[in-house]
Amino acid sequence: MIIPPIHKREPLPVDAGVSKLARVEFARNPHPALLKEPKQFWDEIFIANEAYILDEVTHPRIRRKLAYDAATHRLFLEYIEAETLHDLVKAGITLKDEGRTHKILQSVAETVADMHAGILCGRPIIHNDLKSMNVLVPITAPHESILIDFSHSYFEGHLPPFITDKKQELIGTAKYVAPEKWDGDYAHGFKSDVFAFGVMAYYVYTGKHPFEGEVAQIEKQIREMTPPSPIELGNNVLRNTSVTLMSCLAKKPERRPSMETVAQCYADAASLFN
Repeated sequence: MIIPPIHKREPLPVDAGVSKLARVEFARNPHPALLKEPKQFWDEIFIANEAYILDEVTHPRIRRKLAYDAATHRLFLEYIEAETLHDLVKAGITLKDEGRTHKILQSVAETVADMHAGILCGRPIIHNDLKSMNVLVPITAPHESILIDFSHSYFEGHLPPFITDKKQELIGTAKYVAPEKWDGDYAHGFKSDVFAFGVMAYYVYTGKHPFEGEVAQIEKQIREMTPPSPIELGNNVLRNTSVTLMSCLAKKPERRPSMETVAQCYADAASLFN
């Protein structure tokens, strides 16, 4: 694929500290794109992986791949004017607007359920890095969501060794890591995504992650501690939604619901916010 010359580039901040991001404009094309470039060795591998995964994705709630230059490891993605779900939590918006919060989480749950089923994807996909920073809420569609960052994702039954080989201690990601993955067990990819969704929903509803501290503390809490439910903390959350959320945080993968069940729970309650 021939990639046109870039005539304008605006570097973008990256909270996670990995990969370089920029808003770019191509010559003779008025529409901007997001450019993702490697900042360190691991980025080259994971950017290539994201390009590979997105080749088989046509889901409207997943950010589109535009082009990938294998020689320079540059990945061009759809540029979306949006805030992250993490930004909305930090601004207190998710605590103030219950209806909007429910619809955004319903959107995320439905998207992940579709991924797990292989709907509008070539094959079933495990996201493997689901968190509030990887969910965009478009400015033009404030009740919707767009799922991003498939650098650590993989197709069911095809876990690349470089995903388990990478060693890092990032607190932002550690908070979402299911108990079994701390033991290097990636055999329950779908249910690990469910756990991460539960952590994210908990954070959205309460403004706090259920597991906090340094990495060692987070690991111990995830393995051993059951956090109080959002309702117990005094947050205004539908009881069925809270029960489903807490079931996502079950220590054993087999005790967690499927993402389809989670999505259906949100869909069943959606009319209460109309």
